[in-house]
Amino acid sequence: MVTVPTIATTIIALILTLLRLYVRRYMIRMLSWDDWFNVFAMVTQLVVLGLVLGATSYGFGRHVKYVGHDHATYSMKLLRICEFLLIFTTVFLKISISLFLKRLFLTSKKWRVFFWCFIAFNTITSVLDAAVIFPQCTPVELNWDKSVEGHCWSANAIDAIGIAQGAIAASTDFALSILPIVFLWNIKLPKRVKVGICGIMALGFASGGFAIARTALVPSLMTTEDPTWDLVDLFMWAVLEATFGIIAAAAPSVRPLLGHNSVTTNYYSRDKSHSLPLRTTRTGRTSRIEWGHTVFDTRNEPDERDDFGGDSESQLRLDDRGIMKTTSIEVVTTLGHTVESDLDARPTSEESAERRYV
Repeated sequence: MVTVPTIATTIIALILTLLRLYVRRYMIRMLSWDDWFNVFAMVTQLVVLGLVLGATSYGFGRHVKYVGHDHATYSMKLLRICEFLLIFTTVFLKISISLFLKRLFLTSKKWRVFFWCFIAFNTITSVLDAAVIFPQCTPVELNWDKSVEGHCWSANAIDAIGIAQGAIAASTDFALSILPIVFLWNIKLPKRVKVGICGIMALGFASGGFAIARTALVPSLMTTEDPTWDLVDLFMWAVLEATFGIIAAAAPSVRPLLGHNSVTTNYYSRDKSHSLPLRTTRTGRTSRIEWGHTVFDTRNEPDERDDFGGDSESQLRLDDRGIMKTTSIEVVTTLGHTVESDLDARPTSEESAERRYV
């Protein structure tokens, strides 16, 4: 029962992760840390898949009386290792999603600080939870072989740790699912684009639901007399929590393969006309249209000053990473004034390439 959903969702997650790497490497031509953490999560999940299949071959999913003590013990040993690795799968994918959101949607310092604190909190709590999996029983073999003499922590203590970890996992899943919806609310994008992105990220709600489901089964981990059968649901929910999270992390980056539906604007240069893909954001009364490192700020009020000390209605901000080609742009305002500016055409950077696709 656990192998079919595990194999199916892991294959989907793997395909989307590979497609993400293809898009980022060959279409956008820039890999970032959020991509690599997605890969780390996928690698650990593939190891988890191998462990689950190994445990199944040794009787996991069948009643212990039909399996035999030795096979049941080895099956539980593999699942304990699986439990340990699943924690790191979720850590990697949440770091990936957090870095993705920080890079794609946010520019303010307070949100950058929020995401770094979020990453630190989730990582520290998860590592602490992973660190106590094996020391719960002495000797360690008692974790999977109840015939060994020794002692374990109290059932209440072990349950409390598992429930706390599950609650944190579910709450962070829900937070990462809600934030993209909040950020996209005031961005001028076609509704179908917003619905698509929010729908993909809402897969995190499913991941959070799986976290709640497996947390509810934590008490059975220490009290069961038929572990190869009773723990099937717990590990199935845990695996689905991880795979759905990876799918949610990888899917948004695959959208360029479905078609070039960028929001564009046209400008006229002295050489020829161009159409530039843009990303539009809105902060307070400021509407910001971005292409690469070029930022056009359009103010609602002419006298509103921007962050860089300018007082014009439209400001152009450029990065100084070197000039390869200079294009002169002439902008005619509604008042008849003409503004000329030289734009530096640079090699595609991470942000400029990223924003070719909305």
